[in-house]
Amino acid sequence: MQRTMLAVVAIAFILPACSQANRGSLSPVAGPGVTLTSTEGLPGDTARLSSGGITADVTGRWSDRNETIEIRYRAGSAPVRIAMRSAAVGAARVATSAWDRTKPFPGNAIGRPLLDEAPLVIAARGEARVQIEFVRSKGPSLSIGDAVTLAVPMPDGLRPVTFRAGGQ
Repeated sequence: MQRTMLAVVAIAFILPACSQANRGSLSPVAGPGVTLTSTEGLPGDTARLSSGGITADVTGRWSDRNETIEIRYRAGSAPVRIAMRSAAVGAARVATSAWDRTKPFPGNAIGRPLLDEAPLVIAARGEARVQIEFVRSKGPSLSIGDAVTLAVPMPDGLRPVTFRAGGQ
């Protein structure tokens, strides 16, 4: 009985340690045009970008296969159009999918597909939520502490934002 309980306790400690080694949060790194703010309750967990009459708050997650960013766009006094392209900028990874999660899309729980389609249009003083995925086809998987640069769509083009991989 004691051996069985010890084995269960050992497995309980091993499993979370394994899962943290191959997925977690992406912490943004401050840089030109990128400020850090708190939107998820942790200091500096969100990259804030501003340009072309819009503010974008960007958070991210990573796993052993991909990186995903969630962007909350807020428009100013004029409507804004943002092209969602699969191209990257500089050393940024190339996006493989983008979804407008603002409104439900018939037959698709994720949202309306955006990548290389019609641009995202945000009404004056409106908001939109977008999810973008970057899938790795080559190269090593991220590990805790690694840096990755991802392309964030803005009205004036793609902006590279560097993130550091953290644990769960």
